[in-house]
Amino acid sequence: MSKVRDFVWLLPFIGSILAAISLFTPAAVNFTVMGQVFRYMDGFYIVFGPMFGPTFGFIDIPVLIIIGIICTILISICTIILFISSLTHRKKDTPGSWLALGIILMGGTIYYIAGTEMGYMMYLVIRGSPPESFWGIFVPSFAVIAPFITSGLSIVAFIIGKSTGKEEVEIKPISKEEIRVSEPITQPIPIEDTQAVKFCPACGEKIPHAQAQFCPSCGYDLKKEE
Repeated sequence: MSKVRDFVWLLPFIGSILAAISLFTPAAVNFTVMGQVFRYMDGFYIVFGPMFGPTFGFIDIPVLIIIGIICTILISICTIILFISSLTHRKKDTPGSWLALGIILMGGTIYYIAGTEMGYMMYLVIRGSPPESFWGIFVPSFAVIAPFITSGLSIVAFIIGKSTGKEEVEIKPISKEEIRVSEPITQPIPIEDTQAVKFCPACGEKIPHAQAQFCPSCGYDLKKEE
């Protein structure tokens, strides 16, 4: 685990490449006997028919175009930031932007899926047609799958980077020159002034305790000598 952080940047880097590729791929695909319809996130579509050449253009549902353009811009910005961040944080501390970008990518893709579904139903209701599920007609394609993969890789890289960061603190051995041996105390401990009284000045009896106030033999007041 000591070298994991040196390669964890590859996860968001690969994710940013996948997200960049998804911007040029369809978000929804529909296969019918009349042809194959490829819808892109920004509202652009291409139709391949068995009896005629490919036709293309933009869908005539404004709400879907608005939702798609917002999500396309959001995913594009997050992809660029994630790509740059993954390259600038190689063998460095894991940035919190990986977690934030992963959450934003996931949230933006969910917004596109839910917004397209609701917008398509509202469009049919306004036209007086029975509501129909957009994702019941179209199958999600790479443009809505890749951001989820990128989000997962970015969040996993953040978790791995933070969990392994504490284990990789470099422990430098202490050399003999850096070890300082404390010098022994050579200076004598100062003796209190009361320890100067060794014998009673009256009877000459030895004083057993330096803190004694009276001579134990004659009762002489030793405080007079202070």
